[in-house]
Amino acid sequence: MQTFRSTKELGEQFKAKMESVCPKCEFSPCRCAEIAAREAEYKRMEEMEAKKEEARRKAALAKRLGGLRALEDFTAEKYTNKEILKALSSYPYGNFFLWGNAGIGKTHAAVAVLRNVPNAYVFRLSEISRRFRSSLEVPDEREQVRFFSSCNMLLDDLGSEKITDYLQSILFEIIDTRWQSKQSGLIITSNVDIASLGQLIGDKIVSRIVGLCGQKNLIHLTGTDRRIG
Repeated sequence: MQTFRSTKELGEQFKAKMESVCPKCEFSPCRCAEIAAREAEYKRMEEMEAKKEEARRKAALAKRLGGLRALEDFTAEKYTNKEILKALSSYPYGNFFLWGNAGIGKTHAAVAVLRNVPNAYVFRLSEISRRFRSSLEVPDEREQVRFFSSCNMLLDDLGSEKITDYLQSILFEIIDTRWQSKQSGLIITSNVDIASLGQLIGDKIVSRIVGLCGQKNLIHLTGTDRRIG
């Protein structure tokens, strides 16, 4: 009888325990709140990491395209002259020279095209100069020539900055190497036409720019300065 009673008591205890098990978390006592808090913390950490990754991606893209304004504003959707975007549609399999007055959207059009090419960059001549002159960033000048001679890029606002003899020789080497190798993936913007540009950076460089682009890709943009309104 004693054994039977103990078995019955154990059965009742087991039954009572099973009845107290939470059907959701399957624990007794219920640990739903604890599990929910842990899951919420995991989700919060994942969201924070996703935001950090998005911020890193945005910063890298802004740097590649020439700044935050270019990232946020210079899109194909915000560019009204669709004919120009159509003319640039073969990029990076072609080279282009865009010229016209300041503020009419040359850089906007170029960046709108470049942003869809993952390995394309925006440079101004001053930045190229800094890279060549910085011994910390540029231990090997030949590597820099090789990079600028082969990468997909926008050389923005050419002719607006004073060019030294040293920088002129570097620019000639880059453009000449691209011309010799028939390298595509270059867009140049300028406020002056190709003939006037020769007086600023040298006729030899301009001759090779024309050779790279071809006459049909020397594109004149017209309009009023959007910055002034």
